[in-house]
Amino acid sequence: MRRIASLVLVLSLLFVNSSVSFADDITGIALEQEMRAMVNQGIVQGYPDGQYRPNEPVTRGQFATFLARALQLPKATGTVSFSDVSPSSKLADGIYKASAAGLVEGYSNGAFGTYKQVTREEMALMIDRVFDYLEIEKQRADFSSFTDLDHLSSTSRLAIANNIYYGIIRGIPNEDGTSFRFDPKAEATRAHAAAFLYRLLEVWAEQMPEMAYQIGAVEKGELVVWPKRYATFAQAEAALTNPASQVIVQGTKIVKMANGYAVAQPAPGKSTTTIYNADFSASLTYVAPNTEMKYLGADEEKVNVQIADTIGYVKQEDVLLVPAALLQGRSYYKVENGHLVHVIYNTTSNTYVSYLYGKAPSFMQAGQRYYSWDGDTFYNEAGQLVGTAYQYFNVLSLRTKTNYTADELNRFVAAYRSASPLKELGAAFKQAEEKYQVNALYLLAHAILESNWGLSELAKTKNNLFGIKAYDSDPLRSADSFASFEECIDYMAKTIVAERYANPSDWRYNGALLGDKSFGFNVRYASDPYWGQKIAGWMYQADQFLGGKDYGHYTVMATNTASVNVRLQPAVVPPVWYEYKQANTPVTVAGATAKQPDGYVWYQIVPDAPTEKAYIRGDLLSPLTFVK
Repeated sequence: MRRIASLVLVLSLLFVNSSVSFADDITGIALEQEMRAMVNQGIVQGYPDGQYRPNEPVTRGQFATFLARALQLPKATGTVSFSDVSPSSKLADGIYKASAAGLVEGYSNGAFGTYKQVTREEMALMIDRVFDYLEIEKQRADFSSFTDLDHLSSTSRLAIANNIYYGIIRGIPNEDGTSFRFDPKAEATRAHAAAFLYRLLEVWAEQMPEMAYQIGAVEKGELVVWPKRYATFAQAEAALTNPASQVIVQGTKIVKMANGYAVAQPAPGKSTTTIYNADFSASLTYVAPNTEMKYLGADEEKVNVQIADTIGYVKQEDVLLVPAALLQGRSYYKVENGHLVHVIYNTTSNTYVSYLYGKAPSFMQAGQRYYSWDGDTFYNEAGQLVGTAYQYFNVLSLRTKTNYTADELNRFVAAYRSASPLKELGAAFKQAEEKYQVNALYLLAHAILESNWGLSELAKTKNNLFGIKAYDSDPLRSADSFASFEECIDYMAKTIVAERYANPSDWRYNGALLGDKSFGFNVRYASDPYWGQKIAGWMYQADQFLGGKDYGHYTVMATNTASVNVRLQPAVVPPVWYEYKQANTPVTVAGATAKQPDGYVWYQIVPDAPTEKAYIRGDLLSPLTFVK
């Protein structure tokens, strides 16, 4: 059975912009309202001279194309072809779409009759087939007052009766004022075609209210939805009179607005919202429910969003759009005792939680709220840029070594959470660091976050300190078990970090750093968009407690272009060891060479793929601004 939902998931790019200027040849005609509406939605289009020619006969090929546009029919599949429909014809696409949907038929000689003028009877028959396609229950009206239908076939009379019932056919009054004629054999005009389609779309909207679109506006802090329904997104979009303040609603869900926030709300059966590229052929990243994303625009299928510095698309079914005027709260950053604290808003529960991210930038003041999509670039409540500053531990390569000993790591845990079993695992963290080149302070901070200092149910029952395979849908049941905490730490460092997320040859790799939803582990590792920032916050707190020996120990820069090659010597000679594919990817620098024969200084970096030394040409990296 064909579902209506399949009809409304076609891009509104099929339609022209509602700002189209109408030609004077429509003004004043009897069907002006209907034809203007169809022109506005791009269903009926004009001629090169700017005219719409409402009284000109419409051909079968044109009406089939009008139907395809009005119903947003999917691309035709199959082998049906007509002898008089050239694949290069502008009408071919619409004819074959309408044919594949079962709305139009050709002649016994194999032709469609593309340029044959369509009659009013033929239009009624085609629209009757649309009722079947849209699963609209047919209702037969009494057509006894129509005086020119007796000579028609029973199929035609029944089709016309169904059209009359839904008001698509209204008839032409006879001179006696009490009866009507339909003129079934008369050639239909472009205005007639527009009127039939206009009324058809109204019927569709009324018969399928759960799929229909409406227009609304925020008034006095409440969303007021107006009663008129539109069958398609394009209809509703064309009917907007003030796009800056109005929204489009489908059912109870806002599907388009001028400004506001997109909040991840996965459809039933899903635990996360996926962000895709423009044609949905690839996943860019994914986020947990209630994640705030910057809203950039929408059509009936997808919503254009930004999370961190990643711009992509989410499915309408997986997101909640909240106009700015209806926001009850939003996430923000603030300064507490010289530290940068991130306060996260939960749309569903209307509550806030917070975590310490790092050192507060000097351009931020206590008592103020600041907003940022990436945790680096901040705006005040007036929307003005106040500054950019990166948090060191969030962009530091996790292939570095911490300056802290096993005993110092244990001392930090004992001081912060005396009951934590992590206070005896410093040696295990340092051993993993030495074996796999994975920072021990990071491993500790990650365990703190994921296992609640080793006191979580997963840690107690499965010795799982990192939530390994604890999938969002059923974390306790799905998570891996380990014989000991030490075994879990070794597995995390070797298999999860060194072989996967910090391995340039692995599909999960986006840089060997914590990062966010644009670079680093956080792109693929966790649905929580602030997972990396939270771990960086614990690294910062441990470093502060233990004397600040790690903060700023390395220089961190960033690629200033895409496709930056890492080489085994400071020269453009094979091999390319690996590649940073994105611009603005942080890279940890261990030193710099003197100017080489090629005229460049080369930076020696902390490599993500293990090797003794690795280099990037100096002009391909730029400094990052850190909190001092």
